[in-house]
Amino acid sequence: MECNQTNNTQPHESFALDAFSAKQTCLAAPFGVPVELFPNLYIVRVPLPHNPLKAINSYFILAEDKTVIIDVGFNHPACEEALDQALSTLGRSWEGVEIVLTHSHPDHTGNLDRIYRDGMPVFANLHSFQEVENLQDMEAHVFGPLLLQAAAPHQSGITFKKGKPRLHVSAELLPLKNQPTVAYLREGDEYRAGDYLFRIVETPGHDPWHICLYEPARKIMIVGDHVLERITPSVASWFPAYNALEEFLASLGKMLSFDVDYVLPAHGAFFQDLQGRVMQLIEHHEERLSEIYGLVASGHHDIVDISSHAKWRYGNWREWELDQKYFSLGETMAHLIYLVCEGKLKQTICGDDYRFELP
Repeated sequence: MECNQTNNTQPHESFALDAFSAKQTCLAAPFGVPVELFPNLYIVRVPLPHNPLKAINSYFILAEDKTVIIDVGFNHPACEEALDQALSTLGRSWEGVEIVLTHSHPDHTGNLDRIYRDGMPVFANLHSFQEVENLQDMEAHVFGPLLLQAAAPHQSGITFKKGKPRLHVSAELLPLKNQPTVAYLREGDEYRAGDYLFRIVETPGHDPWHICLYEPARKIMIVGDHVLERITPSVASWFPAYNALEEFLASLGKMLSFDVDYVLPAHGAFFQDLQGRVMQLIEHHEERLSEIYGLVASGHHDIVDISSHAKWRYGNWREWELDQKYFSLGETMAHLIYLVCEGKLKQTICGDDYRFELP
């Protein structure tokens, strides 16, 4: 694999690396410095300030007539600066840039509020960002009251505006302020970026509008957050009728049919064993389902109680920040809904009280 690092003070320097060395080079690259993975395809690390993920990978593809950027970071000046620096280093400007979004989450889309220019093409599995806003408004009716229940006595951060709960959270949950026009990408569509011809693969679960981009000639898959090497992508649901985990597991299963040599994720380094990682993620969720079922069977019945007793990377759930409780509650709900749909649990909703019991 060729991995060429470019910066403002030295010319291109090409060097062949084994996969391990190439991964370390890419992870160590400063924010905003393009690293060439394949001819005219670069990874650019973009910072995610005040976020545990630390960074997102934007992918730049250079063509004669355009510059394609896949995923753009938060609405934050540091994210804008990183993309500006990368374009300058590559001898490009914002004129002729096309944006492709793997999904709707703000660490992938929020920077559009800073970088968007009139007429800039934006491609995604969305008809409009109004879809995202509508979903967030509906979800607030569910997660707002649950977060009030989950909040520790000293925690604040929830206010009410026009009767709706509003959560003061990190940039990870902030919606776009503006809504650029989006060109819709669907399953099976082809997207041309210079010498690369990507096939669009719809992979809902982590986000209802998630897509991956597969390049069969080079056996490359740009996967967004769908399959990460070191992190388990969050899968959340706030609606009792929406089985997000079932969608995610089905989308993981789709990955097994693709011949892929290099997986290019939105977080962390590229990796090579797509099928092996997919099987690990499936096993993880099977274990999580068993754990959640066991908690209900042992007498934990409401969503807050179940979440607070589940195993997480960090302990002392009651003292977590509200936005982290938000993610954990949504993930717990997704697993509970899956078990309800499988007939293994029954669900009762009374006002803002969500209870789960054995049938």
